[in-house]
Amino acid sequence: MFMFDFLKLPNDILQSILVFVVLEDSCSAILRLALTCQKFNNIVSQEHFQQEAHFSWLDSVVNWKRYSKRHYQMYRMPYTISRCSRLQLYKDCGAGYQGNGQRGVLFGFYSSDDHPGYCSWDCFMDDGGLGTDKE
Repeated sequence: MFMFDFLKLPNDILQSILVFVVLEDSCSAILRLALTCQKFNNIVSQEHFQQEAHFSWLDSVVNWKRYSKRHYQMYRMPYTISRCSRLQLYKDCGAGYQGNGQRGVLFGFYSSDDHPGYCSWDCFMDDGGLGTDKE
């Protein structure tokens, strides 16, 4: 029986395969891949990998040729990992296209970030959102 050692593939080939896995399964696959083995963890933890996965997803849901160059420059942006006021880490996409990273799945286009600095609307409201004075 022939056994193939997947981990002996060159890192660039392995990275392309792992990006494909994320596109098929969503961004939650990054966590599962990171827990699979040290080599996968090293690859998926790199900012370059996460940006490649993000842009591959974004390009799968947006036909950029339909929009102006300005629109492309404004909204084809990488996300950042931020920490909200409750110290939770979250994927901060800001205004623009949002989804779960799965190929072809788009949650919507948001023209503004209604709760900047917060991981969710609920967190924003729990912290006194909608412009209420916190003091």
